[in-house]
Amino acid sequence: MRKKKGFTLIELLVVIAIIAMLLAILMPALSKVKKIAQRVVCATNLKGLGTAQTVYSNDYDDEYTVQGQGGAHIWSNVTDAWNVVAKNWKTTPQNITVGASLFLLVREADVSPKSFVCPASTQQVWDGRTAAAGATTTPDIVEVWDFGGVGFGGQGPQNCVSYSYHQPYVAGSGTGTSTGSKNRYSADGSRSASFATMADRNPYFDKSLTFGGVTQENYVDRSRLLNYLDTAQKWELEAANAAPHDREGQNVTFADGHATYETRADIGIRFDEIYTQWSGTGSSEADRRTGTGTAGAGLTFFPMGSEDSVLVNDGSI
Repeated sequence: MRKKKGFTLIELLVVIAIIAMLLAILMPALSKVKKIAQRVVCATNLKGLGTAQTVYSNDYDDEYTVQGQGGAHIWSNVTDAWNVVAKNWKTTPQNITVGASLFLLVREADVSPKSFVCPASTQQVWDGRTAAAGATTTPDIVEVWDFGGVGFGGQGPQNCVSYSYHQPYVAGSGTGTSTGSKNRYSADGSRSASFATMADRNPYFDKSLTFGGVTQENYVDRSRLLNYLDTAQKWELEAANAAPHDREGQNVTFADGHATYETRADIGIRFDEIYTQWSGTGSSEADRRTGTGTAGAGLTFFPMGSEDSVLVNDGSI
């Protein structure tokens, strides 16, 4: 009688152990490959948005997108009457988002809403709904003014835009307000190639920030440790980086349209920290590097000079 061939229990356990070891070795490598792929997609998105801004500026006297038509609007996390085709921008005051300024690229530069979402972020591509259920008319996406809004279930730029944009609005008379008109320091096609115009979302606006002892309350103070670059610990550098890429860095688009992945946030003109405003005139390297502001405050962030990149986004206000 022939003996049946097959694995013994010990042999089976050995095979399982080998497979488990191989998986343990390969999984970190696969995770790293995924992260790199997400960064590449994100960089491609920002490069495309930078190109779109250039195309837009060619049609509008070298200006980048700024919505509001000069009205005395208030920076908020929702744009009022965002889906009213015949919206009257002269009505004051109205709420307006930074996303509404970016949405002009959808309206006038043929940019897809998908280009505004980083695969490593928590944002989702805007579903393109422009009318509530049962509406008699449904506007085309190039006829509305923002990435959705109230009553449309998880839409709006805070949920559908993964990127920050150089502050387009002017500071208002009260804390947390803006006039909605174009800031004299807003981005345009004449800026230096070192001037950051867009990037991953501003980490100072992250209300859930908990990283290496850094909280929303002490975030700015901890980031100021960047002054001591010779002795700074790794987490002190990462504290000033965007969240989507594990605080290892951020993709940044510059005024000439090129996009790069940067492992630090003080990469603007003369070491300008791209996510904060200068605390004064910006004459010193320390002032440019650390800036000022309160984590999560958001609405108080405005550029203090033509070389001060202040990249902001909606969603924390």
